[in-house]
Amino acid sequence: MEQVNMAAIAHLKSDYEAWENLFLSHEDNQEQVNNGNILYGKANDNTAILIMKNVDMSAMIERASNPEFQKMVEPYVEYHEFFTLNEMKPPQ
Repeated sequence: MEQVNMAAIAHLKSDYEAWENLFLSHEDNQEQVNNGNILYGKANDNTAILIMKNVDMSAMIERASNPEFQKMVEPYVEYHEFFTLNEMKPPQ
């Protein structure tokens, strides 16, 4: 299974604190934050930013396409933007 490093922008319908509570209570997100695999923060009142290391793309696609997941996040998130990240090595 392919693993990638990702960044995401969550454009929020709800306030940031409501989104944060949902985010941390879902699946293993709190554990991933505690382990340093997910970094997240408030960009402004309606935008959250995330950096996610070693994301299992198959699991991410399965989760995002699940109707129950979509129903759960619908009141909180207008839409997401996703970006892949690549580590930069120091110049030789």
